[in-house]
Amino acid sequence: MFIERARTLRTSHATLDAIAVAIAFALAFFARGVHEKLPLLSRIPSTDWNPSDAAGVDYALLLGVSGVAWIAGLRTSRGYLVPHRGSLLRLLALHLRGLAWAILGASAAVFSVKLATVSRLYFGYYFGIGFCLLLSKDLFMRSFVRRLLRSDAYARHALVVGGGRPASWFTAAVVGAEDSGYRPVGVLWAGEEAAPASIGGVPVIGGLADLDRILVEHPVDEVFVVGGPRRIAELAPLVQTLTERGRVVSVVTTNHSTGDGVRGRVTEFEGIPMLSYGPMPKDELGAVAKRLMDVSVAALAGLLLLPVAVAVTVAIKLLDPGPVLFGQRRLGQGGKTFTLYKFRSMRVDAEEALRRDPALYQRYVDNDYKLPEDEDPRVSPLGRFLRKSSLDELPQLYNVLRGELSMVGPRPIVPDELQHYDPYADLLLAVRPGVTGLWQVSGRSDIRYPERAFLDLDYIGNNNVLTDLGILFRTVPAVLLRKGAH
Repeated sequence: MFIERARTLRTSHATLDAIAVAIAFALAFFARGVHEKLPLLSRIPSTDWNPSDAAGVDYALLLGVSGVAWIAGLRTSRGYLVPHRGSLLRLLALHLRGLAWAILGASAAVFSVKLATVSRLYFGYYFGIGFCLLLSKDLFMRSFVRRLLRSDAYARHALVVGGGRPASWFTAAVVGAEDSGYRPVGVLWAGEEAAPASIGGVPVIGGLADLDRILVEHPVDEVFVVGGPRRIAELAPLVQTLTERGRVVSVVTTNHSTGDGVRGRVTEFEGIPMLSYGPMPKDELGAVAKRLMDVSVAALAGLLLLPVAVAVTVAIKLLDPGPVLFGQRRLGQGGKTFTLYKFRSMRVDAEEALRRDPALYQRYVDNDYKLPEDEDPRVSPLGRFLRKSSLDELPQLYNVLRGELSMVGPRPIVPDELQHYDPYADLLLAVRPGVTGLWQVSGRSDIRYPERAFLDLDYIGNNNVLTDLGILFRTVPAVLLRKGAH
């Protein structure tokens, strides 16, 4: 949904919610006045009710504080932007949060200002009626806005310009967002490869040379130009032409051949909007916060899991005599190599055994420097358990404390893997690799190149501390479910 329509919808919701709260306030007075006459509800004990109290300052203050808290609670839950989208359960949860804010605001007013004249039974009527009115309003708006956006009068007819996987990715996004008000009319193919007949059910209606014909034959309100910096630069004359023709042109950026990968992001300088590519700019405060989080999480996890680490050490010594730790050279930030530590899960002569079998080594290289679990003769029985449970990676907490790894980041790679990130190898090496990351929580070994590279590049272009925390929380179930671990 474009920003102007979203702003209109948001304002409409705020206005209607304010009206609903005021109506609920008035109806609560009426219901409290006839409480003794209401079926069933009259059984609730009540004190004497003096309607003249309604004109006092206490109730005016209650209305102001609770109303502002209620509407603010809905707004912070994005209630004014998405009630026509998502599930009914999500809508109900949104209104329960709004009600909680209202009750909290009203309680604070009662106890801090000592609103002695406010009837407690009145509270029940006010919040009950208000909740029902607000939820009913959103249920009506949900149906009304959906019908409105799907109607021909309010539909935005969209033309997608691009090629390859970026065009496929974005076209699928437009088709999937049927409640956004956009209706794709077709794809204008700008790829170097041959154009398909359709993408996700949306027809490819021509190439760049067919623009004039398409604008005449099809209703086009907005054009989405999809691609990376080079493609967008090549299409700059097309953007200028479409603007002169009175069409809205939106640039959808991606730095790779798919929707995953480093995307451009809107930033600003002195209030001037800019479109930025590449890794996130250096944020000294964010870098300090990330490092503090890394050290804190690694130290805490190390202490909590110390008994487990001791047990693994003893098990390796007893069941598979040899070194407890395995070290491998990996690429770190800036291209510097470091030794990545793991609990040894392979036989002592694993590397030599792999090199002695040319066919096995070639299969290892072709499979992204891994071998299928049932085909890898190097892994010991204990090692299979350590890998499945991810216990083999516990020593990497030491790498985090040394500053060679972060808790969250792209997976550290061996030098031979760097080719998979061309032409963005320098971009990968611009950040510190991590113990966990998007690849690990999305399937680990089940995801191979080039999808793995896309996930790493996507993280590099859009990471922050909140993103890291989200990935850390997602890591726990991924490890417990052993998703892609082998």
